[in-house]
Amino acid sequence: MAVKGNIVKFSNAPDIDQNWKDSSGGAEDIRNFRVDPYGLGWLCDRGIEPWWRAPNPYNGQDAIGFPKYWLGSKIDSFYIWNKQNTEQTYYLIEQGGYLYYALGNKGGLPLGNIEDDIYIIDSFRHIPKVNEIGTQYIPFGNKLLIINGVDKPIWFYGGTKTRDFGFTIPTPEVSVVDIKPSYLDPATSQQLEQNTASPNFGASSTLGLGDTENGDFNHYSYRMSFILDTGAESPLGAVGSQSWTIGSATQEQVKFGIYISDFPTGIEGTVARKLYRTKNQRQSYDNNARDQLFYECLTIRDNSTTELVDVIPDTALVLEAPALTDSDIISTTYITGEAWDSRMWLAGGGSHPTRIIYSDNGIPEQFGQFSYFDVGNTTGGHITGLYAYYNNLLVFRERAIDIIRSNGSGGYTISNLSSNVGTKAVNTIKLVPDVGVVFLSRDGFFVLQGGLDGGSTIQIRNLTDKINKEIQKINDAAIAKSFAVYSHKEKEYWCHFPRRGREEPVRGIVLHQKTGQISFRGTNDNTQEYLWQFTCGDTDAAGNIIFGTNPTWLLGAVPADPTTIGAKGYLVNLQVWSAAPYWGQEWTLNSADQNGYNYSTTNHTPTINNIWESNWFDFGNASVKHRAFSVECEMVTYGDNPINLDWGYDYDSTWYEAGSQKISKPEVLFTTKEDPVFNNDVTLTKNPFTIGTSQVKSPRKVVIRWDINTGLVDAMRFRLRSGNTYHLLGYSITYDTRDQKPLNQRTSTAGQPY
Repeated sequence: MAVKGNIVKFSNAPDIDQNWKDSSGGAEDIRNFRVDPYGLGWLCDRGIEPWWRAPNPYNGQDAIGFPKYWLGSKIDSFYIWNKQNTEQTYYLIEQGGYLYYALGNKGGLPLGNIEDDIYIIDSFRHIPKVNEIGTQYIPFGNKLLIINGVDKPIWFYGGTKTRDFGFTIPTPEVSVVDIKPSYLDPATSQQLEQNTASPNFGASSTLGLGDTENGDFNHYSYRMSFILDTGAESPLGAVGSQSWTIGSATQEQVKFGIYISDFPTGIEGTVARKLYRTKNQRQSYDNNARDQLFYECLTIRDNSTTELVDVIPDTALVLEAPALTDSDIISTTYITGEAWDSRMWLAGGGSHPTRIIYSDNGIPEQFGQFSYFDVGNTTGGHITGLYAYYNNLLVFRERAIDIIRSNGSGGYTISNLSSNVGTKAVNTIKLVPDVGVVFLSRDGFFVLQGGLDGGSTIQIRNLTDKINKEIQKINDAAIAKSFAVYSHKEKEYWCHFPRRGREEPVRGIVLHQKTGQISFRGTNDNTQEYLWQFTCGDTDAAGNIIFGTNPTWLLGAVPADPTTIGAKGYLVNLQVWSAAPYWGQEWTLNSADQNGYNYSTTNHTPTINNIWESNWFDFGNASVKHRAFSVECEMVTYGDNPINLDWGYDYDSTWYEAGSQKISKPEVLFTTKEDPVFNNDVTLTKNPFTIGTSQVKSPRKVVIRWDINTGLVDAMRFRLRSGNTYHLLGYSITYDTRDQKPLNQRTSTAGQPY
């Protein structure tokens, strides 16, 4: 006999809606799925595999702190840099106080000797605290700036070449040796004093400095600067001076050369040094400002010469020195930066939390004293990040967003874009094509769209107004640890954040670019959170998502050191989000001796619960009772993968099992005509796949039904869960409605008056 009642027609599996008054047929939880890029629907077919697959067994040497540093430390930052105009790609990793890059182009070979596969850029670095955004990587042309607000900024060229970025200490003073004209008097004993001789020239010579008549006073001042390979010139150094007086007839008609005994050398990357000098200031040197002008005197095109003699006459000095304000030393405590409009921009940090500085055009290391903005007099809090967005530079603050634009005449203007939306999670700021700039705020995910050119306007809107329950789980104290990646391959923006009680990201929220839908990644089981400890991430040129991790080492159920024999490690080093049917490698330390450590590795295959959970159905009328008979799901066949359905009613947290079923055509299940599967267990299939004999059948849509009987209820919900792959397209519910009104609360169910 046919079941009488209503049928909820097949609906495409919808987006998440966690509102109290949710949309009809929405989802409460969609966990560990992706949107199928071809047939749409929700598909869970992803795992992770090591970016560096270790051989089995692996004999690790105890070099540079390995394995505690390489196997046991969490990865604090990770960045893939494709060096401009080259075929070079660098995978930069910061871990356990080491900053290094790894060689990824190993031709498919496994990890070998660690000393041959990585190059350490810096060591003993600051490990970021829970409220710090960590190291930032800022490409500028074919170089990469690396800053974290604590360690010295690093200018990375690629290969083995690095140096300090910019000018962080004052330029030193030139050391000038005294000139004593009395040396020319044969009778004086000073003639024999050491290191005081100076070359001298006749009065008619074109070389030499100073006035030559008896009684003439001569005074010269010097400054110097360094020139870097980027074209930047350091601030002018402190003044070094020299004076002498012609005091006898013997000294008349003589010019001198000024001997500089210790000409300072610069940092690595210095390609030249410039010496600036005044013209002879004579008696009026301290009264006449014109006499104190500095001119370019000498350019020494090396970084090694330490001694020189200045014999250039005043008439040859033509080019004035740069103004003292043209270049300034920079602080090492800037925490964020961006390359925009051919300039380097730096901002934020404990010493200057509301200041933004910018370099000269095309010269990323030269910052003028007045090339800055300060937003300290406006509301919005400290600066947390900079982001180049078309013709604009976005300035993210704790509670506001400002925007910097060119004024068309070589200058810039800054104005407020939003006074109530900002972010501390600057590592979540990503440009998603056809969507906009997406970022995580304490109030949810926001997108910035549009522009200010051609009459358009910039808009900021909330993307996650339907998942407020999940947003409330964010650990606000550690929100700076959140990060995001965008993959053009997966067509998704994935943000991973710390939940309450955790300092490292363990939970993911995904925006699916193709459909605009939201889903979650992670687990609600605290014992499995170690499988989702992704601390940072990036995408390579092919769009593969690569995660830095916080490795977990266990000895039974107890945390362990990776050098403890018997310890088992998970999520060791970089992991790739892929179609792997496992969850990375499980490392086991078998032995340790003077030759190193011997690890064995196997694929780790835990049960990852992939859940699609509906929100509560009131069947369109909450004033009467309903009885649900069955749930039917439209799915794509996946062989003998079992899938479970659970259901609940009347807003109770209890789940009732409706059993598991294969995702196969029901009419041929457990017959020789069922789809061939890769399993020869006769209790699972009667048609095992045989190579060379069985025909591979294309996936097709099937409808799987689970029978339930809720009784008379106000509302019901269901969920699908499995540790295997399944692909959900839609669902329907068969139910009946009874005209039973709600009870009057003034009368108890026993009929007694209230």
